[in-house]
Amino acid sequence: MIIYQFENIGNAYDYKNNHHSDWFVPTHLHEYSEFIFTKKGVFHMLLDGKEYIVPKNHLIFIGPNQLHECRCNAPSVVMCVVFSNDFVPFFHSIIKEKKFENPVFDFSDSTELIAKLDSTSSDKILKISGLLNIILDKMLENCSLIPKNKVMPNMGIFYLIINYISNNFTEDIHLSDIARNLGYHEKYLSSAIKSLTGVNFRTFLAMYRVNYAKTLIINNQGPISEIATKCGFSSINTFNRMFLKITGVTPSVFKREKTKSKKIH
Repeated sequence: MIIYQFENIGNAYDYKNNHHSDWFVPTHLHEYSEFIFTKKGVFHMLLDGKEYIVPKNHLIFIGPNQLHECRCNAPSVVMCVVFSNDFVPFFHSIIKEKKFENPVFDFSDSTELIAKLDSTSSDKILKISGLLNIILDKMLENCSLIPKNKVMPNMGIFYLIINYISNNFTEDIHLSDIARNLGYHEKYLSSAIKSLTGVNFRTFLAMYRVNYAKTLIINNQGPISEIATKCGFSSINTFNRMFLKITGVTPSVFKREKTKSKKIH
């Protein structure tokens, strides 16, 4: 089963930098870009069905919606950087429908560049953007790009479904709409989503909408009833029920906890 990381979609200038040791993340994908830099030991990555070993002072790049699995055993230490694609728009215009022939890069002579990014606060958007562009430019200079290939059955279809949902999830959409738009049979799309994600289309769509709702609530983008409508839910009752099912708390409790957290910080 594939995990779609809903925490890594949709937000503007979203940047995460974490260090891991003794770390395992099962097969997953997300909308954001990512690179993982090995600070100590070695790191193992399964990317688009191929296994890579990332030694010390090397990094591996994962593009948007590339299927990957992460494994790092102590005493190895890695730096995992995940960032929304608006940080590097020109880079993404270059790699559209492409990927690196070899996604592993030697940064032994540029560890100070990685260290600068590592020490930069997540609210320093302009500085982060500059450093990311320098890092990605170095990668482009050292490896050629090749066309993306389908990595497993149904993945090409899944990418099309994700793209349709991301562009239309605020509207009243149904699987039949996607099937008609993409030219596939509805039952075939339903089976593909279920086999890849472990959930049906309605649940997957609700998860996408709830993730967007969380962003709107955190940024105080209106009352909860208004946010429910903005996210494509037909009623506040449906929104409350799905939000509770997916997050474990109601929207009002989520809002109260996030407001309290902001006041503390």
